[in-house]
Amino acid sequence: MARHNYSIYRWLCVLYMLLLLPFAPAFAQSYEELRWHRWTEGVDAAYASGKFMLVDVYTDWCGWCKKMNRTVFGHPQVKQLFAESFVLIKLNAESSALVTNGANQYTEQKLAEMLDVDVYPTILVYNSNFQLVSRFSGYKNPEEFIKYLKYIRGRLYTEYSFQEYLQRASK
Repeated sequence: MARHNYSIYRWLCVLYMLLLLPFAPAFAQSYEELRWHRWTEGVDAAYASGKFMLVDVYTDWCGWCKKMNRTVFGHPQVKQLFAESFVLIKLNAESSALVTNGANQYTEQKLAEMLDVDVYPTILVYNSNFQLVSRFSGYKNPEEFIKYLKYIRGRLYTEYSFQEYLQRASK
């Protein structure tokens, strides 16, 4: 029976790791994991970055909200579009947690009411000057949501509605 010199294998493994480890970031995804902010922090980050502010208004009991989190927000292309163009905010429409909006403090629940949200999930998109540019309620599948994000990112909402955009894109 042949004897193997395992020390050679160990050294080869160490050498392999030392040579490839510096290149690991190149193989990583080009975007970071999603960072969801609370209201005040998100508003400040959107203003400072010039990115759009996307607000996901949800409730803990909402099944469609949970599905959006899993299947849509977790989609790789959605994550990439988020990272490039959006500051993300979660707003629990039934929470008593306090948020600051300007000089005022409200509960998340009161803020959701002030934003006229009563269907979940509701997505609100604001520009960096805090002007509402788009809103929709209900679930969108990943493919439709990707189209929606591109519509917002391209500022096509200044030219036509999302439905018109979809009609033009399908031609």
